[in-house]
Amino acid sequence: MSARQKLNQAYINGALLLAGVIGASTESWTMFITLTVILVVLSIHGGDIRTTPRSSRGPVQRRGRRH
Repeated sequence: MSARQKLNQAYINGALLLAGVIGASTESWTMFITLTVILVVLSIHGGDIRTTPRSSRGPVQRRGRRH
């Protein structure tokens, strides 16, 4: 398992744990599911959960003459 997959799994587990605590305190499955979805979507949007690997080489550089 790659480091990216381990980090993604850690963020998802954290979202599940936080949503589980809040869902249990309110005794609501709806709250648990809603918070889980919201936290995971926010983590993906914020870049914490990466769905695709980043390029280690940076932007593509073109070869040839400069004008």
